Amino acid sequence: MFGSLKQFFDEKLAPAAAVSEEERLQVATCALLLEVAHADDDYSEDEVQTVMAVVGRRFGLSAAETSGLLAVADEERRRSGDLYQFARLVNDSYTRERKLAIVELLWRVVYSDGVLESHEDALMHKLGTLLGVRLDELMALKVQVKRDLGL
Repeated sequence: MFGSLKQFFDEKLAPAAAVSEEERLQVATCALLLEVAHADDDYSEDEVQTVMAVVGRRFGLSAAETSGLLAVADEERRRSGDLYQFARLVNDSYTRERKLAIVELLWRVVYSDGVLESHEDALMHKLGTLLGVRLDELMALKVQVKRDLGL
């Protein structure tokens, strides 16, 4: 069993030369989404469903592909211990519009359980800074997502 898990991750986490830039960006984006989902120490079913839905839509993936991508991203997130490398990759590679779209997805995950915890809000401010998003943009996206979700 552990051999097959190791093989899966060895293939998925191959050297950077074997992984496309787009795949690295997908993993980085998913790692940020998963970090936000786990921020309140309660990765609820609502959060699972929201992460699956936004990742599948964002990257045009099937449910199986989405699950596989999230498994790889979660392993990378746990192994890394910090968000800087993921945020830097997103910040350096995505356009401003795409970064704002990612921040909107992050807020959707935060609010998927209907509650904003103080540490989730602090994490979103940190991510906004790391992604080069202005405070007014961060707050506007927060308000927009709350309105969209009827909160």
